Amino acid sequence: MKDKLKKKFNDNKWVLITFLTASIIISIIYILNKVSPFGNNSLLTIDFYHQYGPMLNELVDRVNSGETLLYSLNTAGGIPFFRNFLNYLSSPFNIVLFLFKKENIVTAFSVVIALKAIFASGFMSYFLKKAFKKDGVLVTIFSVLYAFSGYFCAYYWNIMWLDGMVFLPLITLGVIKIIDEQKPLLYLFSLSIMLFANYFISYMICIFEVLFFIGYFIYKNNFKLKNILRKCLMFAVCSLLAAGLVAFLLIPLYESLSSISATSDTFPELSLSFNVLNYYFNHLTGTKQTVFASDTLVLPNVCAGLITLFSLIILFFNKNIKIKIKILALISLLFFLICFDVNVIDFIWHAFHVPNDLPWRYSFIYVFLITTLGYYSLSKINDVKHIFIFITFGFLIIFTFLSVNLNFTNMDSKKVIVCFIFLIIYSGIYLLYQNKKIPRNVLNLVFLSIISVEVIYAINVNWDINHDIDTFMSDKDSYTELINKVKKDDNGLYRIEKTNLLTLNDGAWYDYYGISTFSSMAYEDVAKTQRMLGLSGNNINSYYYQYYQTPIYNTMFNVKYILGNYIENDYYVPIDSKDTYNLIGYNYSSSVGFSVNDSIKNMVLVTDNPFFNQSNFVKLLVGDKEVYEPISIKDVSMAKLVYQNNGNSMIQTDGLSDKFKVILDNPKKQNIYLYINGSEVSSFYVNGSYYSVSSDEYYTVDIGKMDEGEVSLEINLKESSSSVSIYAYSINDEVFKEFYDKVQSSILNVTSYNETVINGNITVKENKTVFTSLAYDEGFSVYVDGEKIETFKVLNSYLAFDLEEGYHDIKIKYYPKGLKEGLVITGISALALILYVIFDDDKKHKKTKKDKISV
Repeated sequence: MKDKLKKKFNDNKWVLITFLTASIIISIIYILNKVSPFGNNSLLTIDFYHQYGPMLNELVDRVNSGETLLYSLNTAGGIPFFRNFLNYLSSPFNIVLFLFKKENIVTAFSVVIALKAIFASGFMSYFLKKAFKKDGVLVTIFSVLYAFSGYFCAYYWNIMWLDGMVFLPLITLGVIKIIDEQKPLLYLFSLSIMLFANYFISYMICIFEVLFFIGYFIYKNNFKLKNILRKCLMFAVCSLLAAGLVAFLLIPLYESLSSISATSDTFPELSLSFNVLNYYFNHLTGTKQTVFASDTLVLPNVCAGLITLFSLIILFFNKNIKIKIKILALISLLFFLICFDVNVIDFIWHAFHVPNDLPWRYSFIYVFLITTLGYYSLSKINDVKHIFIFITFGFLIIFTFLSVNLNFTNMDSKKVIVCFIFLIIYSGIYLLYQNKKIPRNVLNLVFLSIISVEVIYAINVNWDINHDIDTFMSDKDSYTELINKVKKDDNGLYRIEKTNLLTLNDGAWYDYYGISTFSSMAYEDVAKTQRMLGLSGNNINSYYYQYYQTPIYNTMFNVKYILGNYIENDYYVPIDSKDTYNLIGYNYSSSVGFSVNDSIKNMVLVTDNPFFNQSNFVKLLVGDKEVYEPISIKDVSMAKLVYQNNGNSMIQTDGLSDKFKVILDNPKKQNIYLYINGSEVSSFYVNGSYYSVSSDEYYTVDIGKMDEGEVSLEINLKESSSSVSIYAYSINDEVFKEFYDKVQSSILNVTSYNETVINGNITVKENKTVFTSLAYDEGFSVYVDGEKIETFKVLNSYLAFDLEEGYHDIKIKYYPKGLKEGLVITGISALALILYVIFDDDKKHKKTKKDKISV
């Protein structure tokens, strides 16, 4: 046993060394950036902060409590949770989260990212070892260069994409095994896991594997018809079988994709994306990585170390490398250059979608290609003449200096000097390797250490990690205590919102039924509707509750409690507080559904006036009465009042100042509601109280009860020349209370519920349409008195159904469309796989037995 273990260790020594090296590298990177558990900084940033972090927290809550993974009411007012799960949360590495206490979940996020980098290195080393049937220090070197490349440096926070880096080497090795050995299981299982982990990145990997299959087949040069048919059939069947094994998730997801923004793009007009010389400069160590499409110089994240660049060049100087390999390598490199640069091809790589701000999400595949070619080339460096080696080093030194002289803004003189130093060191290491007297183990350690330093430098010079965990966790316990208390006292079906959002998915972070969301899986129609009703949002995949909304909005969407600061207001009442955090009750909550006039079917929302839209909704119950009363502008300074009409005013700035003032004429003590619309508005003050505006995501806001007289607005602008629309209204209390009474007279009385089934009853005095604040989805079924009825969409987004006069029992049930069919396909695929394994084992057993008899 000892000998077997020793042999096993020796056989996999460099793979194990790779795991160890990657662990040390990521630990040093974390230490330098004071990332937990080596400090108090978190890796939460951008979408990781607003999306993945809160959603991962929700996943842990759901699994621990046994709640459904099909649907969630925590965000978006209700959204199929399996969609968020498959897009963000389904990585097998997330199992690690369940090993941590909830108060340490942010540290767990850091551990998950570290593990993905470590396993990407380890699996890459296994691929290189098996694919080239060679072992040694180069296996570890190019594996860490792959795992800690510019892609990881830029997109470490997109944790669901990192699984692509982890499993790509195994999937590609599986393709090699199909062609070389007719062994399909590695490909089948690794692709299945990847499809489960992230379908979007899997799509990109599948494109690459088809191309790799063709290229490797050409390289193997076995074009007998029988061989072609057998290998192609095995590859195709295994690809389908891998998809079939996760069809129970993929088919429901496919059925639901038509409702999100990522599937509604059309082919862009043909254009090129970057200067090719800048693209090659971006391979240099330390270059500033592209995160957003709005960055100053936008280029694919392809940096994978200076040695990789060096190795790619000398590959073409190596006379002992077959010309066929050089041609395939050149075609592959040019192919990716074209893919990156030509926007139409890039559009196809991104699943026929223009990425929302994060470009070239498949560039890790190119990094895999160049590190693989680099490994192959450097492993044969002894076949290259010394003169070509030093010419290449000299060229790279000149190339590095040219990057700054040719105004490549992603580099600076300090980074150039660092690259120069590394190149000199590597050329010195090459000379030392020529000296046979120096122990190879010492040289290997030195070489690997310098590579590790380069990798750490390249990431550390780009990272700016300064988000303290305490700022993310500071109010978690207090708000959680308030939420748990209200849930204990009130177990009804209602919504809670926050006036001071920590993230755009606070319902997932604090565990309450909320409306705010930011998710690529959000319903695009709902995002547009919510924007037109007065919520902040981008009209694509986000909408969120800012400060206090209007009472009409809260009643429409069954908001019953508010978390945040209390303002003087007749519509709300303080309930409880914890530390400096407050729980506030809304006095006019409703239900998840209530009946309205059937003219809602024809109601059309306008894009520029949420008060108009809300008022029209009120009219569905009270007739032509106006619920909003206009507030007029009394005076404007540092700008010009172009016009005002019925609460809507247009202001034109004079171009001399980045702010202006407005005085509202308030006729009595009452609540005032504002909507300030202008592309250059950055914030505004109301009688000294501050309100922020993100980008152009305007919102209606209840500024509280204002005394009779003047109300002062000061509006801050990003540019001094601008036009701004100001909508200012108060509410007619009589009309509002009539509206609320009508709502209460025909609400859906919820008798029992969970997140996939709502049971209740309703009484309508005449034929009506029931409006629900659940987003329309084909997965919803509505049963009235036990009979399934037709549902439809109102306000272009929300679930509704018709009722006849009388009392009715209602059941609203959610079951994902395509789930049954997916389960059947998964079952058939699993059975086929089991039969194949049994048949294959039996065949091997018979062959072994036959061989023994022959002997």
